[in-house]
Amino acid sequence: MFSILILIPILGFAIYLLYYKKLKPHKVNNIREIYAEGLDMLVSGKRIAAYKNFKSIINEDSNNIKAYLRLGQILREGGNAVKALKIHKSLLLRKKITVYEKIELYKNIAMNYYELDNFDKSILEADKILKIEKDNEWAIHHLISLYKKNNDWMKATEYLKSYFNATGKRDNHKLALYKIQHARTEIEVNNFEESRDILGKALNIEDDLAIAYYYLGKTYSKESSLIYDKAIELEKSGLNSLSDKEKYNQYVADAKETLSKSIPMWIHYLEINPQQSWFVIPLLKDALFSLDRYSELEDIFYKLSEKFPDSIEILAALADYYSNKGNLDKAIDIIEKALKQNKNSILVKLIKFKLNIQKTSKNISLNDIDDIIAFILKDTAYQMINDQSLNSDIKWLFNNDKNIS
Repeated sequence: MFSILILIPILGFAIYLLYYKKLKPHKVNNIREIYAEGLDMLVSGKRIAAYKNFKSIINEDSNNIKAYLRLGQILREGGNAVKALKIHKSLLLRKKITVYEKIELYKNIAMNYYELDNFDKSILEADKILKIEKDNEWAIHHLISLYKKNNDWMKATEYLKSYFNATGKRDNHKLALYKIQHARTEIEVNNFEESRDILGKALNIEDDLAIAYYYLGKTYSKESSLIYDKAIELEKSGLNSLSDKEKYNQYVADAKETLSKSIPMWIHYLEINPQQSWFVIPLLKDALFSLDRYSELEDIFYKLSEKFPDSIEILAALADYYSNKGNLDKAIDIIEKALKQNKNSILVKLIKFKLNIQKTSKNISLNDIDDIIAFILKDTAYQMINDQSLNSDIKWLFNNDKNIS
């Protein structure tokens, strides 16, 4: 009897050793194989089969965090981000979780919120990753994307700099473009001095960045319009006193002075980027007309056409100027030159059509044609579609903001 009592614990210990040294390692190896197979299926796009693999792992080992992460990932990629979020958030209660698993968990939760268009919560989850690993490239890149979607270009710029530090690669051109976007958001809320300061910093990074001069001109143009609006409001009140008249005159003078500052900015844009001159020519024409300086257009366009003889838009603008001044022969000579360079340009063809009508019918109204020409010049979407040589900076700005102006 005594010997049996001694044998029982020895037998139990033997079974224990057999399990942990023989059977359990086999079970662990089997789980690893199923997990690896599940990853292969996931990469191959076999989500249902992969789901079954990870589900079977969880049934065998409920503490397998990685399998839960992948299970949620499959659900999210299959369009069920709500259920994926529920699975991933349940893992937050687990105490035995490695640093790597915690980072992957926050990453998945961030992506779940992203799919649910809850960008603010996605930002919070990505921030948690950076508190664990400050140079995590995925988290930084994700935050850049989120802040861009939120139109918060100041934050996007900050994280872009962090991304440069994390990767050891710096792209000054991209940094300057982010500053341009930041400046644009300041223009939208009428922070003109702030936007000009940011644009100045962009030019310090890259001094020949044409689009910066476009927006510098816009700051003065929009500021001028707001000043002029004050004059109009005062005029509506009746200008009943000498003080009111003085204020009115001062507002008009300030508006013109401010608008005049946009002219050299847009001319400089044309000098740097003549191939996309359509971007500023309508603005330049309107500004000079408002300032009673329309006659300066001839000198501006003529000098630019000599400097950049291949620019169709500049030639077209010069021809249209001479057309409006009644100098048809000169206008036709210029438009013929433009047609030789690009016989398919709708703008050039339309101006030639206008000139032919002018030459044959002196008394006919050309207002409708002028309106179409103005539309073609001012309609950015049209130019974006038809300009095959479009500057990549302008493309980037439009691709990152549909409401850009």
